[in-house]
Amino acid sequence: MHFGRAGEYFAMSELLLRGWNVAIPVVDVGDDVFVINDHDKTTWRVQVKSAPATRLDEGLASKAHFTLSRAQLGASHDTELFYMLMIRDELRWRFLVIPRKELFAIHRRFVDAPRSGRGRPPVASLEAKQDKLALDVTIDETGALGWHTSLTAFLERWPSDLPIVRTGPGSRRPGPGE
Repeated sequence: MHFGRAGEYFAMSELLLRGWNVAIPVVDVGDDVFVINDHDKTTWRVQVKSAPATRLDEGLASKAHFTLSRAQLGASHDTELFYMLMIRDELRWRFLVIPRKELFAIHRRFVDAPRSGRGRPPVASLEAKQDKLALDVTIDETGALGWHTSLTAFLERWPSDLPIVRTGPGSRRPGPGE
């Protein structure tokens, strides 16, 4: 409970630093955070998932395990969803910000990929008996990998739909290197 909440607060802190207003629903029915651009009222939903990193034998890489909702991943809404996957790697947070549509497409490619060897293939159906969907992310200093796909484009990078807000009550000026 404390760990998950710590990840949510770190995620909210990063969004606030980018000038977005952050709202936490009183009743959590799947969306952890709503972010609002106070200038133009653009609103997005954010699902925050937090996981501790486990160092792999190779030394520099770590793995984090996330459990996602299959139904939430497949559901499109007028107010679209972003996943913030928070990874606590030793003494710092690392994160991925992935639009729902893109994460859903990555999962579909993973499910549809030809399989060989032992083990059960992943379940494709959104109506599967279990809503839980496992995502293991391997991360190192240079990139991230999940569902046999590079997630490096989402590693500590912000999508164009979540820019720094430069106008309105929550706006901020560019910092060094921005």
